[in-house]
This record gives sequence, structure tokens and C-alpha cells, in this order.
Amino acid sequence: MNRSMTRIAIIGGGIGGLTAGIALQKAGFSPIIYERAPEFGEVGAGISLSPNAVKGLEQLGFRAFLKAKANEPLDQFLFHGLTGEQLLNYDRRTCRETYGGAYYQMHRADLLAGLVEAFGPENCRMGMALEGLSQDASGATLRFDDGTTESADIVIGVDGLRSVIRDILFDTPEPTFSGHVAWRALVPGDKLSARATQRSNVNHIGPGQNLVTYPIRGTDLVNIVALTRAEGWTEESWNAKAAPAELAALFEGWAPYVTDAIAAIGEDDLYRWGLFVRTPLAQWVKGRVGLLGDAAHPMLPYMGQGASSAIEDGVVLGRCFAQSPDPLEALGLYERARVERCAFLQAESNVGGDRLQALDPYVLRDNPPQNEDALGIFSYDPTSVELA
Repeated sequence: MNRSMTRIAIIGGGIGGLTAGIALQKAGFSPIIYERAPEFGEVGAGISLSPNAVKGLEQLGFRAFLKAKANEPLDQFLFHGLTGEQLLNYDRRTCRETYGGAYYQMHRADLLAGLVEAFGPENCRMGMALEGLSQDASGATLRFDDGTTESADIVIGVDGLRSVIRDILFDTPEPTFSGHVAWRALVPGDKLSARATQRSNVNHIGPGQNLVTYPIRGTDLVNIVALTRAEGWTEESWNAKAAPAELAALFEGWAPYVTDAIAAIGEDDLYRWGLFVRTPLAQWVKGRVGLLGDAAHPMLPYMGQGASSAIEDGVVLGRCFAQSPDPLEALGLYERARVERCAFLQAESNVGGDRLQALDPYVLRDNPPQNEDALGIFSYDPTSVELA
């Protein structure tokens, strides 16, 4: 097999698609990414990268980049949302020693920019929204909304929760609203207390909701994420603006740290979106087409594994294509290596909110739930997991 001549199309230029592209380049292939957005911009807010993902990124050459661009929190605190009392603390100082990779938090846009630079922007086709896909024994044909078509030997669908490729390949139900709503904002560090800019993840929890803060870009910005409950939600876009007063009303009466954080959010700086889920898939590959990231396994954010699991996918995919001389066989290796792992992550993430947002926060203090450490999530190593 001439790897450089094998046409691999990656549909979606987010974190998972770019990681997969870089991993495939390392394996000797020359993939092309097709991204529906017209350009890579300053999108999103903070992102957590747990040791399982960091091990994969560092194997791809990002160790110095992460050390320069990301914050390494020392602690993850859980506080009672109403009283402000500390309930639990998870020490993150020894992650590299314990798990082989650090725990990082950074601006999503910074990670994306680093991945784009490493992959090569010249290998990205922007403004290309996929509308259709067909395949036969000779290859696959991609149809885009501008009327153009492209041919490929292998197609990797990394096109998100409402994946066009997933819907073409598999007859699965549409995404459904989970009952959870996410809110996010970035606040200048100098608008908040010194505690908010310390190297720690601060999570205030209460009945049915919680609010998390952590600094990014050093102490320049503080990422604020709130998770609440609602019924009958239809708004999904994570770029939908919201009024800080709405969030303040939901957290009225909470500890001063929480109310002060919300009060510091600028009128145009808060975003809100409903969190949707999909039925787990037992099969990710059909013919010469496979799924990756949210297209295969969307999950709620309570375990912080959405981006990390997509990074795992990309690293393992590259290893499978490096190992097998047959691209179709490589897709099978990838599917067998990842389905069980991601079904587990989906399940734990999707029940994580119920554990975290207990009616009585003291329950968590007295009976700490199994977290990422106890569940073995951080121990996973995408650079060495068995491929068979």
C-alpha cells in the first residue's frame, strides 16, 4: 500500500478531526480535512484535558506546546453551593507521576490553533458542508452543499452531534434533549477575586445545578461554566447569547463566590445551550467509512471527557492505520479498540450530573462518588492500548 496515495477524507475540523489528521500524517498518510465553517476562529471557551488525552497529544509532539499554552491546576475543589463550605478536594499535583500525563486546562481556541498549525492549514478545505455520501468497492464519493464532489478511499466522520455521516450510515434516533442546560462565559481575571485566578478548579454544587470556574491563559481570563436543568429545550447552538440576569436568578441565594462570579459576566459575554444526547452505537464503521468523536459518542460534560475522548479516538485511529497494511482492516481495528471504552465514558458522563447535583451536597462529602481516578479513566493510554 502506498500510504501517501491513499485518499483519506476527514469530515470536520474540530479537535478530534485535527488530532486524527495529525496522527494519520505521523503514520505516513496525507489526509484532507473538510470543514463546514469558513475559517478557524476564536471559538469556545475553556477546555479540560485529562491525563488520558494529554498522553496522546504529547506522543504527537505537543508536550512543549501544552506546557506553554495551558494551565496545570493543582487542585479540584467541590464546595457546597449555598454555604460555600468545602466538601472535597482532588489533588492534581501528581497526575503526571501517577498516570503518565498532566492535567491541563486551556482556551479551546488556543488548542485548536496549535492543532491547525501542526496539521497544516493548506490541508484543510474550509466552507465545505457535507450533504451526501455514497460508497462502493472502488471508493467513496462526497457531495458538498456548493455542488462539488470529492472522491476518497477512506472517510472519517467527525461532524459532531448531528453527524450527517452517522445518519447516512446508521438508522439511529435523532438527538434528544437531556434535561441539562450549559452556560459559559469568559471573564477578565482582574474582575474576580484572587482565589478565582489561583491554579485550581472550583466547583460549587447544589440541587440540580452547579457552577465551575478555572483560570486560562495564565490568569488573564477565568472560564465560568454553569450547568442547570430545564424541560422542553430546543436551543442547541453553543453560540446563543443569554442575559447574565437569567443565570443570576437561577443561582440566587448561593455562596458569594458564585454570585460574584456571575455578577462579573459582561452583558454580551454569556452563552447558553441545551445539551442533547444520542443512543450509544455498537458499530462505528460501515465499509470504508468510520465515525469519530461526538459523531460516534456524544456525552454530557460532567466527567470532562468529550474532547479528551475525541483525542483518544484520533490517536488510536492513527496507530491502527500505522499497524495495518489494509485501510479497511485498520478501520476495524479502530472500532474494536474504541467502542467499549467510549460506551463506558458515555454512560458515566451521562449519569455524572445526577451524582454531582445531589439534593443534599453533604451526601457527596460523606460518600464521595467514584471520580475519574477511581473509574480508571485517567489510566487509559491511547498510545499503547492493545489493537487486535
